Amino acid sequence: MNEHAENIARFPGAAPLLRPVGEAVPVAERSDEELMLLHGEGDEAAFEELVRRFNRPVFNYVYRMVQNRHVAEELTQEVFIALVKNAGRYYPTAKFSTYLYTIASNMVYKEWAQQKRRPRLFSLSWWGSNADEDDGSPLDAVGDDRACVFTASTRAEVSEAVNEALRQVPKHYREAFVLKRFQGLSYEEIAEITDCPVGTVKSRIARAEQALRPHLERFRGYLH
Repeated sequence: MNEHAENIARFPGAAPLLRPVGEAVPVAERSDEELMLLHGEGDEAAFEELVRRFNRPVFNYVYRMVQNRHVAEELTQEVFIALVKNAGRYYPTAKFSTYLYTIASNMVYKEWAQQKRRPRLFSLSWWGSNADEDDGSPLDAVGDDRACVFTASTRAEVSEAVNEALRQVPKHYREAFVLKRFQGLSYEEIAEITDCPVGTVKSRIARAEQALRPHLERFRGYLH
């Protein structure tokens, strides 16, 4: 068994663990952990597949945290640059998504520290200037059946209300809330990313929801 196979076998979340000798497995069928290990061996296709899978989720997470499209785009690029730099040292001791969002979280906290030393610039809208760039929208929590009947003005109003509401939530509460409700990570993953107990994560999410509720009460019918 080669080093790559040994690394995969040691990580129970990576599947499949064993493959027939000589079998060519498309990158799209490989686990995230396998792709990262292959990337560490110089496989460019593996890295491209990771970018395809995670570019939008990482951007959405960063965007909701820093609330500036340009900054979010730059930080997202930095996250994947970090993957390139650390590829040779990667070892799958946890889910790849946990590893990736830990990097993204560190980038966000560095940005927050820098914001304290310069004027804060927020996006005027969560939608951007191009209506086709819907992948950056933080309104993934709006049901599709409701979203399709929104007028442009109502859609913008709701998105700005969510944006403004998130600004009112303490940053560590906001992070736990976004990782859970928008990114779909487990409590355990968030605990590892934020380096705090699971109970603390649950408490932060509950406090964030409590803080958001009064700001979004009038849009309750559009959110789930």
